[in-house]
Amino acid sequence: MKKLLSVLVSVVLVASLAACTSGKTASTGSTSNSTEQKSEGTKTLGFSIDQLFESRAAVVEAAKGEAEKNGYKVIEVVADGDAQNQNSQIESLISQKVDAILVCAVDQNTIETALVKAKNAGIPIVAFDRDLPESKSINTFVGPDSIADGLAAGEYMVEQLKDQTGEIVVLELLGALNDQNGIDRSKGFNEAFKALPNAKIIQMPTDWDSQKALDATQNAFQANGDIRAVYCATDTQIPSVETVLTDMGKLKLVGEDGHVVVCGINGSKDGYEATVKGVSDGIVVMDLKTTGETAVQNAIDLIGGKTIDTDTVIPGQFYSNKDIEANKDKIWGVQ
Repeated sequence: MKKLLSVLVSVVLVASLAACTSGKTASTGSTSNSTEQKSEGTKTLGFSIDQLFESRAAVVEAAKGEAEKNGYKVIEVVADGDAQNQNSQIESLISQKVDAILVCAVDQNTIETALVKAKNAGIPIVAFDRDLPESKSINTFVGPDSIADGLAAGEYMVEQLKDQTGEIVVLELLGALNDQNGIDRSKGFNEAFKALPNAKIIQMPTDWDSQKALDATQNAFQANGDIRAVYCATDTQIPSVETVLTDMGKLKLVGEDGHVVVCGINGSKDGYEATVKGVSDGIVVMDLKTTGETAVQNAIDLIGGKTIDTDTVIPGQFYSNKDIEANKDKIWGVQ
């Protein structure tokens, strides 16, 4: 059971790397791997990153800023979605004797071999952004409270749908199910819909891929034209939903008769613009700055021998079509 840490929208939380506590182990961007080596006597954090798509890059930039502020160098390696590559990269960080490793894993299981080696070398490990609940190697996790985020989106949708009669068909576009965030967002969303017993949820996998989301949405609407709501595990898929609704002549904006309720989680520019326009009813915005900064803070504490929480989870903030534009400065995707 994760220890939930209640956080206000702007509170900064980040995972730390260290061997003093025992905890859980732990689209489409890429970057070249860093070849920078650790200098003798330099305090260094190793960042092992799955991929550098938009939201991940925002977390990493916040973490780098916090590391620099505290006098730490960063050696960054990016696996480009290849788990075996990530294994090798983590082993390289170990050989460079980094003081701690911050890892966002490609998947939950494949990199455990390298994480065990890091643990045996006495290097603290902080999993960030993506939990690794089966791992025995990480010291702490810092990331989104994905259950709470899914619950917030689901509760808002339930409120919009509660007065509709008959069977209410809802399409759930699932995130990747080898990603704890995808699993937990679905868990929270479905928990909210227990309050609407006449709802029927159709689940379609997308693996976070927008083309798969478009295909899944087309297939779902062709099989059941009376879908009244669509939940996107990532709001970057809302444009795919908009395309399908437009092509089928079903696109009605918030407040118009026949509007299909649409919500998502993330805080991307796509999600923001769709919500301002009224295609989407609202989105949950993740606090990526807090996640990145807190991860580094925790890593530094672990290096210093401090005991920290096994899990630090940070809930996002839901913004609706009515208030999102007034809170534009809080949406990471438009900064």
